[in-house]
Amino acid sequence: MECKIKKVYMLYHISERKDEKLIGFLSSKEKAESIIKELLEKPGFRDCPNGFRIKTMIIGKDYYTRGFKSKCAPKDE
Repeated sequence: MECKIKKVYMLYHISERKDEKLIGFLSSKEKAESIIKELLEKPGFRDCPNGFRIKTMIIGKDYYTRGFKSKCAPKDE
């Protein structure tokens, strides 16, 4: 059986202090925009209303084709 959903919309927020909050994965961009409107007045979001981001993610796509670098991994000497 083939999956009918081809993409999802990742909604997240980055504050001026670079705090990142993953809000969720939504089935449409319109739903993500609706959630942004709801969150604009809430603590943690109202002080940085321009921090919302919506990223389109394709189902089944490999987003780590070059590997992953952790900020916690020791640096090469």
